[in-house]
Amino acid sequence: MMLDWDDLKTFLAITRHGTLSAAARALKVSQTTMGRRLDHLHGRAGATLLDRTPTGFRLTPTGAAILGEVERMEDAALSLERTISGEDQRLEGLVRVTTVDALAAHILTAGLKPLHDAHPGIVIELITDNRSLSLARREADIAVRLGRFDAHETVVRKIGEMAFAVYGSAAYLDARGLPDWAAGAPGHRIVRVQDDLLDTPDGRWFADRTTRAEPALLANSREVQMQGVKAGLGLAHLPCYLAAHQSDLVRLDTGEALTREIWMGVHRDTRHAPRIMAVQDVLVAAIATNKALLLPNFGTAAPPSSLTAQPQGNAS
Repeated sequence: MMLDWDDLKTFLAITRHGTLSAAARALKVSQTTMGRRLDHLHGRAGATLLDRTPTGFRLTPTGAAILGEVERMEDAALSLERTISGEDQRLEGLVRVTTVDALAAHILTAGLKPLHDAHPGIVIELITDNRSLSLARREADIAVRLGRFDAHETVVRKIGEMAFAVYGSAAYLDARGLPDWAAGAPGHRIVRVQDDLLDTPDGRWFADRTTRAEPALLANSREVQMQGVKAGLGLAHLPCYLAAHQSDLVRLDTGEALTREIWMGVHRDTRHAPRIMAVQDVLVAAIATNKALLLPNFGTAAPPSSLTAQPQGNAS
């Protein structure tokens, strides 16, 4: 019996993600549903395409033999979907935006009201995920990321910049004193990203300056990191827009600062769809409106040999 497209999506999702639970999350169904779909797939195929192992599923020889052809079928189906979506002239429908959680919560969401007022039929799904979701596979329609990204058939543009700084609570600094960055901040504790995000510009920047500090909390959520700093767990390298106006946090002058660019990307097949253009416009406006918050002017930094703590009430 012929396999249908839902069968093939099930096959690809389990192949790519390795487990039923991860594949189910990718397709936004329950793990139980994914298990039923796999049983249905094998029943329709009349052959076993995926074997269950203690560490997850793996392709059988039959599954491996058809994988390339199924991926080509997926590319063709997605190309058709993008073409149809790109020609849709309605200012309504779902637009999926992938970005990081804190930026979505504190900058982007607050700027969506004008879009809703002008085009109430447009629904935005904000996917706050550290993964780089695929525009080509229609996992998202628009991507807002920190730093430029190169992707096949993606149109990208820089829409802003974001500054980072090191913060600690006043109580923590009273107890521990100011860190010696040149020595790797010995005697201090830090709140940082989990290991999978250490190889990012801000992750590396902070790691290079805290080689002798002890980790106190690892979290990929900026909100969690900030709450950890406020609780006195240690120092953290945070986006200034998130921490600069927290009255109980103190910015440490390290003598230098890290700034990351904010880029937006959309697939070339859908970039002219009116609803996607409208969402892009409102996201760009939200970044522009918050430029002073994203890239504050703290004045001239002190040299590393004379580090000083800057109370947040004095931040511009």
